Amino acid sequence: MDRLIAIAYRYSRYGVWFGGGLIIASAFVVATEVLIRKFFNHTIGGADELSGFALAIGAAWAFGFALLERAHVRIDSVYVWLPVRVRAILDIIGLTVFLLFMGLLAYQGTGVFLDSVELGSRTMTALETPLKYPQFFWVTGLYFFVVIAVLMLIRALSTAFRRDFSGVQRQLASKTVSEELDAEMRDIERRAEEEAKHDGEKE
Repeated sequence: MDRLIAIAYRYSRYGVWFGGGLIIASAFVVATEVLIRKFFNHTIGGADELSGFALAIGAAWAFGFALLERAHVRIDSVYVWLPVRVRAILDIIGLTVFLLFMGLLAYQGTGVFLDSVELGSRTMTALETPLKYPQFFWVTGLYFFVVIAVLMLIRALSTAFRRDFSGVQRQLASKTVSEELDAEMRDIERRAEEEAKHDGEKE
């Protein structure tokens, strides 16, 4: 299971880079649109449409990565005072509910995508973008999240059956301050090593 999750983590990073690249590209398109309107009183058209597609696709592919990184925002003011066992149970329940919601969203999104394919739907703009293309990447990102959530839920349940409730928390709970600090320190060390290696190659 850990091997499958490691593979999912690697591909989720590719998905995040892809979605982030789309959002950055859309930002340049919007900026260009604003400048052209300002100085040339003209429009290239479709900037808002493309940025909307980029945001939807980028968010869909970021959901799975955020889950693996335990980066989703949670309100845990009461949670932190509960016993470890109760917290672990709540973590599993929370992931299960999250999985059911995203599964329903992916299912409904599939219906929208198939309708667009069948009807040949296009946007009602100058670009007339076929909706099936952005919707395909959006729905794929949602299903990728569902796969990741299923893998994490199976691993968490297996850990809970071994009565390793602290292990469940390490897998599902929000990162503690010390964990975030350790991650930052490792990232700083990694970048320092890469810079030192790069400087050594120059010499």
